[in-house]
Amino acid sequence: MLELSHICKSFGEKPVLRDFCACIPEGIHGVVGPSGVGKTTLLRIIAGLEKYSGTVKGAGRISFCFQEPRLLPWYTAEKNVSLVSDRDTARALLAAVGLGGDFSAYPAQLSGGMQRRVSLARALAVPFDTLLLDEPLAGLDDDTAKIAYKLIRERAQGKTVLFVTHDRALAEKMDGKIAL
Repeated sequence: MLELSHICKSFGEKPVLRDFCACIPEGIHGVVGPSGVGKTTLLRIIAGLEKYSGTVKGAGRISFCFQEPRLLPWYTAEKNVSLVSDRDTARALLAAVGLGGDFSAYPAQLSGGMQRRVSLARALAVPFDTLLLDEPLAGLDDDTAKIAYKLIRERAQGKTVLFVTHDRALAEKMDGKIAL
């Protein structure tokens, strides 16, 4: 169980999160709200990437799929994923997100949606207790997004997932919802 107690974060004079508290059990939980309300900031706090006041407990091993792919441009798709796993896992996850024929492609050779799928495969390859997903399906066509979501659900069994999305219909299908 991920426990967030009295989380406060401001950027200069602008408060973003004020006394935010939540107990988040295992399952996939949609994090929803208007732009600028603190969804990405909340994930960054849980990952330890932002200074804040309050307490985060129970996150364990964290894997993070950022809004932008953050791939290493000098490595192939396969190598970007196998940096956090083994070659077989990397290939299996890339194939599962529809990139089975692109193992040896470099990020610059891939479209934005393909790069996003490599990034998602890498996040899913990490042995995690908590998975943080910041708009992981943005820019993907409906069929590819469904395949990716199914893979997330399979890999996240017994884990806690926070899934930032602006797609309210998708958030309604998740195990829980956190509205900011």
